[in-house]
Amino acid sequence: MTASPSFEAPSPLLLLGGGDGMGLWLAKRLYARVPGVERITLADVKPLARRGASDGAFPGPQHTSELAALDAPVDALRLDYTRAANGLVTDWMAVPTQAAPPSEPLPLEAYRFVVVGVPEEAMEQTCAAVLPRLRPGAHVIDICSTKRIALPAMLRHAPQGVSVLGTHPLFGPAVPDLVGQIMVMTPTPRTDPAFYAWYRDLVRSFGAVVEEVAAQDHDHHMLFIQTLAHFAYLVFGRTLAQAGPLGFNLEQSFKVSTPPYGILAAFTARIIGGNPRLYAQIQGQPDADKVRDLFLQAAKELAGQFSLGQPQTQAAIQEIIDSYHGAEVAQAYANSRALVDSVQQSYRELYRRKQSGQLTMLQAGDPLNPAEPSVTHVGLVHDVDGESVELVERIAQVGGKWFIAYDAESEGALRRTGRALRAKPSRILRHNIRRVLSSEETTEWRRAHLQHHQRDVAVLTDQGVDLAYLCQVLTKINPAVVGGEVVEPTDAAWLRRYGLRNQLLRLTIFGDRDPDACLAEVVRSLRLFGVRVAGQ
Repeated sequence: MTASPSFEAPSPLLLLGGGDGMGLWLAKRLYARVPGVERITLADVKPLARRGASDGAFPGPQHTSELAALDAPVDALRLDYTRAANGLVTDWMAVPTQAAPPSEPLPLEAYRFVVVGVPEEAMEQTCAAVLPRLRPGAHVIDICSTKRIALPAMLRHAPQGVSVLGTHPLFGPAVPDLVGQIMVMTPTPRTDPAFYAWYRDLVRSFGAVVEEVAAQDHDHHMLFIQTLAHFAYLVFGRTLAQAGPLGFNLEQSFKVSTPPYGILAAFTARIIGGNPRLYAQIQGQPDADKVRDLFLQAAKELAGQFSLGQPQTQAAIQEIIDSYHGAEVAQAYANSRALVDSVQQSYRELYRRKQSGQLTMLQAGDPLNPAEPSVTHVGLVHDVDGESVELVERIAQVGGKWFIAYDAESEGALRRTGRALRAKPSRILRHNIRRVLSSEETTEWRRAHLQHHQRDVAVLTDQGVDLAYLCQVLTKINPAVVGGEVVEPTDAAWLRRYGLRNQLLRLTIFGDRDPDACLAEVVRSLRLFGVRVAGQ
């Protein structure tokens, strides 16, 4: 993906606080995919993840496979801000990726793009130690959840000629990509317009929604969007945690959950499973006490009104309804319907596949460890309920290729290989399902992973017939055909004198389909196209 072509991507790139969290997420999901970003350096105060390193070392093992798949060179620095006078770098290592590894660390002044992703309380020290070393023409952005400390610190310590831009990704590292996510940008008087346009267009090209907001307005909105919302979720979570004496059981509650309860519990779990240091910082913002007091006052007033009986309760609810404009309610209600539908979508899809007997592929993994590689399951849906799905799998892997059986034709194709597969039921908890692959994605997976068949067809055609194009047509009209290629025998050159060509059509057929039945269908199609087939 690309951004504005008139601005060259600034490189190399330094991520301060890049050992984990949003900084590392942006490195993997955004910056490493940008043409022109020739080197990415992850910098943190934590120790580097060498052999025998402590559990807190970076980059952690949960990120290894994703980093290894990147095409950009990546290295890692350990910084010590107390050694500013003697150089900040105390350790360095190259991070394995698909690219050639860097051979040595770069001096800090060599970086042209710096992303400051440290906690708010470390912002001043980090900016004071690193930013004065940058050269004019460099660009600095932050990804903090508020701007009251981040922007002044960057503006104070970045030398003249260094561009400064505030940003705030309104999502966490649990999301798979930027599509549909909101990125706030808060330009400053020292923001380079060309860089701003490039970065705005870049994140948009990856599917994000960009909103430009003044720093003061941003922080004011975040008091309610983050501080109040997180507080409400945490209050709900604490209430459930203390509800045991009233006979409440959390696990049992999910079996009889309504959509609003399920969604509220899910978002509470999202907070609980997140970064407590970040959420504590959000609750520590100026005026946060006023917002929480407002929430508690509203809760106390409603509790008092609800205790007076049905008429007073209904009147209190109506008063809340009347305080909102129709358009606001309509938009929020539409959002709620979309949210509820999205929660139920996987169940609907799995139920549909159970009814149809369609081959199903899904990827599962620990929802609390999104960077952990997914496990692929392939089979037929036998049962699905509110908690889990049972998939009957008949699969085997040999030499990196898969063999699968799921219908009569795939059974026959499997017998031809001399293999037999036993049915293995797998019960997968629905909350562990990360993705149910679409029919198109399943076909692409089969194309890439199955051990395919190969069949040759000898044909005689006029020289004007484009057999390579016919291969493409056959692939589109016959779902069992992976592809084909045309081979022209060297001993058939004499036929050209008569305007004819003797050619070999080499077909690749999906490994789970009957190759002979497919070949017969291809021959029929070729004859309809006027192609003469040997032996026909």
